[in-house]
Amino acid sequence: MYNEVRRQRALRNGDVNAALRFFERCARGDEKMFWRFEVGPDQHMSDLFWSDRRSQDDYKIFGDVLAFDATYGRNKYNLPVVVFSGVNHHNQTCVFATAMVSCESQALYVWVLRKFLECMGGKALKLVITNGDRSMRLAIQEVFPEAHHRLCSWHLLRNVTVNVCKPRFTMLLRSCLLLYHHTNDRLWCIKTTGAHNK
Repeated sequence: MYNEVRRQRALRNGDVNAALRFFERCARGDEKMFWRFEVGPDQHMSDLFWSDRRSQDDYKIFGDVLAFDATYGRNKYNLPVVVFSGVNHHNQTCVFATAMVSCESQALYVWVLRKFLECMGGKALKLVITNGDRSMRLAIQEVFPEAHHRLCSWHLLRNVTVNVCKPRFTMLLRSCLLLYHHTNDRLWCIKTTGAHNK
């Protein structure tokens, strides 16, 4: 009985309640603060999704391309952290939303993507970049059937380095990927400013 009472007190004053109080405090100063969570079969919080006003505003402007990344590792709860991000007009990373998930299943990614869509007022993404995870791919097809799915160039290069083991090929592939990126940046600069490199 003593252990159960101690456990209940720890839950009342524990990290879950601290997180919920944090989001409630944030919502007092940010009426667009969005957070949702799932409770698992053991009555513990199992999944958490959140996004603030600035993140949602950034998504409205820069959210045509979304990086859906669950490779950020795990935290002290051994839960994967999922980050939804993009790039602004200064080529700086914008975080649109974040989630902590209990597993990396298709069903859970569907839940996360539906919360993302709800949070962003129904604005569907056009292109999503992932590491190629099958569960992510299937969840994206279910929630965003019109979105194009592409693999992250970092993961492509890592896989080539590990599996092909031909440094010259890896160097050429890297050059092609970076050349395309720099060429598009230069074309964008020319189109928007009229500037030409001489």
